[in-house]
Amino acid sequence: MTKENPLQIVDVSEVNDKVANELLDAATSQGFLMVEGHGFSKKEIADLFQTSSEFFAQEQALKDQVPYNPATNHGYSWEENLDPSRGKKADPKEALNFANLNCDKGTSTEALPPFFIANPERRELVENTIAKLYQLSIKLLKLLAIGLEIEDTNECKGEDWFVSRYDAEKSLGTTFRFLHYPSQGLLDPDELIRAGAHTDYGSMTLLFQKANEEGLEILSPVLKKWEPVPYVESRSKNNEEAPPIIVNIADQLSYWSGGLLKSTVHRVKFPLQSQANNQDRYSIVFFSHPNHDALLEPVPSAKIRSIEGRGPQSNAGKVLTAKEHLDKRLAATYKY
Repeated sequence: MTKENPLQIVDVSEVNDKVANELLDAATSQGFLMVEGHGFSKKEIADLFQTSSEFFAQEQALKDQVPYNPATNHGYSWEENLDPSRGKKADPKEALNFANLNCDKGTSTEALPPFFIANPERRELVENTIAKLYQLSIKLLKLLAIGLEIEDTNECKGEDWFVSRYDAEKSLGTTFRFLHYPSQGLLDPDELIRAGAHTDYGSMTLLFQKANEEGLEILSPVLKKWEPVPYVESRSKNNEEAPPIIVNIADQLSYWSGGLLKSTVHRVKFPLQSQANNQDRYSIVFFSHPNHDALLEPVPSAKIRSIEGRGPQSNAGKVLTAKEHLDKRLAATYKY
């Protein structure tokens, strides 16, 4: 039986008004969508998941060689609390973050685990992936700007409004992440929640997941209930392109759009069958963030002005920078 997919699939191989409007429709309704025509091959993604699996399979002491640093959002971590309303109970998972990135090159100024230093092919794979995901996120931002009909300013063309806040040579919060959710072998409903309900902190998130390792659920703004997001096979004609990438709008695009673009609450909840079968889950995530000094102010667009007063910062007074928002959310996540 085919699992129903609640998300719209948009082909982003071209940049035009039609694609921009399709993307905007999904971003303003569900806040989640899938994109194809993204340029990643099945082999690239298979190699990434293999690399991730091999890293997490190492002895704990080897993984701990580059521990997570809250000041940089870089390194290896075990457990975090994405949903503070659950109290001090942390999410049982492990992660490896690559942060302080030069996204054009895919490189990090932070120390990398010896696992990557000792094997240049692994390092090159990660760096090439980061650079490609950055370029894909830039394309998506341009499409959203076209769909929002952002007006030209003295600073830049309207379609470049978001992109102008993504200077790859300046500091930004973009992070690339390997994730591993070990099976707990328990059927306690509370143990099935592997990443608590949350919204993402940046502008958008791009996610790869594997077949038979589902678990992502969105709190649908349309149906007002939790909906599972299935794995969807590639629909490419040559059968070489990787499956669609899941994309979700995050907090900062919601701020910029006065709440028009939906930063949708989501979580990871293991299906009962996966938990009963001791099935681990792996995912690969690219958190796209603008430059640290970017102000989260409404974009110059008639579509946004028409909803003035509805945005996330409408009554907040001071306009936050991207860095201020990120620091606030990270503090809530890791101080448990």
